[in-house]
Amino acid sequence: MKESKRRELELLHKLCKEQNISTALAQELITSSNKFSYENVNQSTRIKEYQELINYHTKLK
Repeated sequence: MKESKRRELELLHKLCKEQNISTALAQELITSSNKFSYENVNQSTRIKEYQELINYHTKLK
């Protein structure tokens, strides 16, 4: 379990560096998206909600 968590963090750090965003912001977005994910929502609606969530958090930072 620790190995998978370490790999997850390495991948997150790599992606954040490529996209030029902070790791803390990415972790906050992942946590928020998990809280707000809905099982009965279609993919396009979920993508729109995630984009709105990203826009909201980037305006705060």
